[in-house]
Amino acid sequence: MNAFYSVELFKSEGEALVEAHGVKYRITIADYERSGIVQGGEITEESLEFLTEAEEKLRCIKKAFNYLSYKAHSKRGLGKKLKNAAFSDTAIEKTLFLLEEKGYLDDLTLCKEYAEYFQKRKNYGVMRIKKELYAKGFDKEAIDQATDELDETPEGVITELLFKKFPHLNPEDRQARAKAVSFLTARGFGYDEINNAICAFKSEYEEE
Repeated sequence: MNAFYSVELFKSEGEALVEAHGVKYRITIADYERSGIVQGGEITEESLEFLTEAEEKLRCIKKAFNYLSYKAHSKRGLGKKLKNAAFSDTAIEKTLFLLEEKGYLDDLTLCKEYAEYFQKRKNYGVMRIKKELYAKGFDKEAIDQATDELDETPEGVITELLFKKFPHLNPEDRQARAKAVSFLTARGFGYDEINNAICAFKSEYEEE
Protein backbone atom coordinates (compact mmCIF):
# COMPACT_ATOMS: atom_id res chain seq x y z
CA MET A 1 0.00 0.00 0.00
CA ASN A 2 1.41 3.38 -1.02
CA ALA A 3 2.06 6.12 1.56
CA PHE A 4 1.22 9.77 0.94
CA TYR A 5 2.33 13.18 2.15
CA SER A 6 0.42 15.41 4.53
CA VAL A 7 1.26 19.12 4.20
CA GLU A 8 0.45 22.14 6.35
CA LEU A 9 1.58 25.64 5.38
CA PHE A 10 2.46 28.47 7.78
CA LYS A 11 2.69 31.38 5.37
CA SER A 12 3.22 34.05 8.03
CA GLU A 13 6.36 32.19 9.12
CA GLY A 14 7.40 31.21 5.62
CA GLU A 15 7.44 27.55 6.63
CA ALA A 16 5.77 24.29 5.68
CA LEU A 17 5.22 21.18 7.80
CA VAL A 18 5.42 18.01 5.74
CA GLU A 19 4.57 14.64 7.28
CA ALA A 20 5.77 11.36 5.80
CA HIS A 21 5.66 7.90 7.44
CA GLY A 22 4.69 9.59 10.69
CA VAL A 23 7.78 11.82 10.64
CA LYS A 24 7.28 15.61 10.48
CA TYR A 25 9.70 17.82 8.53
CA ARG A 26 9.56 21.59 8.99
CA ILE A 27 11.08 23.31 5.97
CA THR A 28 10.91 26.69 4.27
CA ILE A 29 8.01 27.33 1.93
CA ALA A 30 10.58 28.12 -0.76
CA ASP A 31 12.06 24.63 -0.38
CA TYR A 32 8.58 23.10 -0.27
CA GLU A 33 7.65 24.77 -3.55
CA ARG A 34 10.95 23.67 -5.04
CA SER A 35 10.46 20.06 -3.94
CA GLY A 36 7.46 19.25 -6.11
CA ILE A 37 5.79 17.64 -3.07
CA VAL A 38 2.02 18.09 -2.85
CA GLN A 39 -0.69 17.24 -0.36
CA GLY A 40 -1.59 13.58 -0.91
CA GLY A 41 1.40 13.02 -3.18
CA GLU A 42 3.18 9.66 -3.11
CA ILE A 43 6.29 9.37 -0.93
CA THR A 44 9.56 8.57 -2.70
CA GLU A 45 13.12 7.99 -1.45
CA GLU A 46 14.31 11.00 -3.43
CA SER A 47 11.78 13.35 -1.87
CA LEU A 48 12.52 12.02 1.61
CA GLU A 49 16.21 12.79 1.10
CA PHE A 50 15.29 16.30 -0.03
CA LEU A 51 13.10 16.80 3.04
CA THR A 52 15.87 15.66 5.38
CA GLU A 53 18.33 18.17 3.89
CA ALA A 54 15.76 20.98 3.78
CA GLU A 55 14.78 20.38 7.40
CA GLU A 56 18.41 20.61 8.51
CA LYS A 57 18.91 23.77 6.44
CA LEU A 58 16.00 25.51 8.18
CA ARG A 59 17.38 24.57 11.59
CA CYS A 60 20.76 25.87 10.49
CA ILE A 61 19.24 29.16 9.31
CA LYS A 62 17.47 29.64 12.64
CA LYS A 63 20.65 28.88 14.55
CA ALA A 64 22.56 31.38 12.42
CA PHE A 65 20.00 34.11 13.13
CA ASN A 66 20.27 33.29 16.81
CA TYR A 67 24.03 33.90 16.69
CA LEU A 68 23.56 37.08 14.65
CA SER A 69 21.00 38.40 17.14
CA TYR A 70 23.78 38.68 19.73
CA LYS A 71 26.44 40.23 17.51
CA ALA A 72 27.55 40.57 13.91
CA HIS A 73 29.79 37.79 12.55
CA SER A 74 32.09 37.34 9.61
CA LYS A 75 31.07 34.68 7.09
CA ARG A 76 33.89 32.38 8.13
CA GLY A 77 33.33 33.04 11.83
CA LEU A 78 29.63 32.22 11.59
CA GLY A 79 30.38 29.13 9.53
CA LYS A 80 32.77 27.91 12.21
CA LYS A 81 30.11 28.33 14.90
CA LEU A 82 27.56 26.43 12.83
CA LYS A 83 30.10 23.68 12.25
CA ASN A 84 30.64 23.44 16.00
CA ALA A 85 26.87 23.13 16.36
CA ALA A 86 27.11 19.91 14.30
CA PHE A 87 25.45 21.09 11.09
CA SER A 88 26.57 19.49 7.81
CA ASP A 89 28.81 21.33 5.36
CA THR A 90 25.97 21.37 2.84
CA ALA A 91 23.52 23.01 5.27
CA ILE A 92 26.13 25.56 6.34
CA GLU A 93 27.08 26.44 2.77
CA LYS A 94 23.43 26.97 1.77
CA THR A 95 22.73 28.99 4.91
CA LEU A 96 25.71 31.29 4.44
CA PHE A 97 24.85 31.81 0.79
CA LEU A 98 21.27 32.75 1.69
CA LEU A 99 22.31 35.14 4.47
CA GLU A 100 24.89 36.82 2.26
CA GLU A 101 22.40 37.10 -0.61
CA LYS A 102 19.80 38.70 1.69
CA GLY A 103 22.33 41.15 3.16
CA TYR A 104 22.57 39.65 6.64
CA LEU A 105 26.28 38.97 6.09
CA ASP A 106 28.53 41.73 4.74
CA ASP A 107 32.14 40.88 5.49
CA LEU A 108 33.73 43.98 3.95
CA THR A 109 31.53 46.50 5.79
CA LEU A 110 31.93 44.66 9.11
CA CYS A 111 35.68 44.29 8.58
CA LYS A 112 36.01 48.05 8.04
CA GLU A 113 34.03 48.76 11.20
CA TYR A 114 36.26 46.48 13.26
CA ALA A 115 39.43 47.93 11.71
CA GLU A 116 38.36 51.46 12.66
CA TYR A 117 37.43 50.29 16.16
CA PHE A 118 40.81 48.65 16.72
CA GLN A 119 42.64 51.73 15.51
CA LYS A 120 40.66 54.44 17.29
CA ARG A 121 39.52 52.67 20.45
CA LYS A 122 42.29 50.17 21.04
CA ASN A 123 45.11 52.26 19.56
CA TYR A 124 46.45 49.29 17.58
CA GLY A 125 48.83 49.59 14.65
CA VAL A 126 48.05 48.12 11.24
CA MET A 127 49.90 44.83 11.79
CA ARG A 128 48.03 44.14 15.04
CA ILE A 129 44.74 45.16 13.42
CA LYS A 130 45.30 42.67 10.60
CA LYS A 131 46.01 39.93 13.13
CA GLU A 132 42.84 40.71 15.08
CA LEU A 133 40.72 40.81 11.92
CA TYR A 134 42.06 37.46 10.75
CA ALA A 135 41.22 35.97 14.15
CA LYS A 136 37.64 37.15 13.65
CA GLY A 137 37.39 35.18 10.42
CA PHE A 138 37.79 37.81 7.70
CA ASP A 139 39.62 36.86 4.50
CA LYS A 140 42.80 38.53 3.26
CA GLU A 141 41.05 40.58 0.57
CA ALA A 142 38.62 42.17 3.04
CA ILE A 143 41.39 42.76 5.60
CA ASP A 144 43.70 44.41 3.08
CA GLN A 145 40.94 46.68 1.77
CA ALA A 146 39.78 47.62 5.26
CA THR A 147 43.26 48.48 6.54
CA ASP A 148 44.23 50.30 3.34
CA GLU A 149 41.38 52.73 3.97
CA LEU A 150 42.44 53.53 7.54
CA ASP A 151 43.88 56.93 8.32
CA GLU A 152 47.51 56.95 9.35
CA THR A 153 47.97 56.70 13.09
CA PRO A 154 49.00 60.17 14.34
CA GLU A 155 52.51 60.16 15.76
CA GLY A 156 51.16 61.78 18.92
CA VAL A 157 48.97 58.75 19.64
CA ILE A 158 51.97 56.42 19.69
CA THR A 159 54.00 58.85 21.79
CA GLU A 160 51.12 59.11 24.25
CA LEU A 161 51.08 55.30 24.57
CA LEU A 162 54.75 55.46 25.50
CA PHE A 163 54.12 58.12 28.13
CA LYS A 164 51.34 56.03 29.69
CA LYS A 165 53.26 52.76 29.69
CA PHE A 166 56.76 54.10 30.38
CA PRO A 167 56.38 57.52 32.04
CA HIS A 168 60.02 57.53 33.15
CA LEU A 169 61.54 56.02 30.01
CA ASN A 170 65.09 57.12 29.27
CA PRO A 171 65.47 56.73 25.47
CA GLU A 172 69.25 56.46 25.91
CA ASP A 173 68.85 53.36 28.09
CA ARG A 174 69.11 50.47 25.59
CA GLN A 175 67.29 47.96 27.75
CA ALA A 176 64.46 50.37 28.49
CA ARG A 177 64.28 51.36 24.82
CA ALA A 178 64.10 47.68 23.80
CA LYS A 179 61.15 47.15 26.14
CA ALA A 180 59.38 50.15 24.64
CA VAL A 181 59.99 48.90 21.10
CA SER A 182 58.71 45.44 22.06
CA PHE A 183 55.58 46.97 23.58
CA LEU A 184 54.78 49.03 20.48
CA THR A 185 55.61 46.17 18.12
CA ALA A 186 53.13 43.97 19.98
CA ARG A 187 50.49 46.63 19.37
CA GLY A 188 51.15 46.35 15.65
CA PHE A 189 53.16 49.47 14.85
CA GLY A 190 55.91 49.48 12.23
CA TYR A 191 59.58 50.31 12.79
CA ASP A 192 59.36 53.80 11.28
CA GLU A 193 56.33 54.70 13.40
CA ILE A 194 58.05 53.41 16.54
CA ASN A 195 61.32 55.19 15.77
CA ASN A 196 59.53 58.50 15.17
CA ALA A 197 57.58 58.12 18.40
CA ILE A 198 60.68 57.38 20.44
CA CYS A 199 62.48 60.35 18.88
CA ALA A 200 59.53 62.56 19.83
CA PHE A 201 59.61 61.06 23.33
CA LYS A 202 63.34 61.73 23.49
CA SER A 203 62.78 65.39 22.66
CA GLU A 204 60.25 65.64 25.46
CA TYR A 205 62.62 63.84 27.81
CA GLU A 206 65.53 66.19 27.02
CA GLU A 207 63.37 69.26 27.59
CA GLU A 208 62.53 68.18 31.14
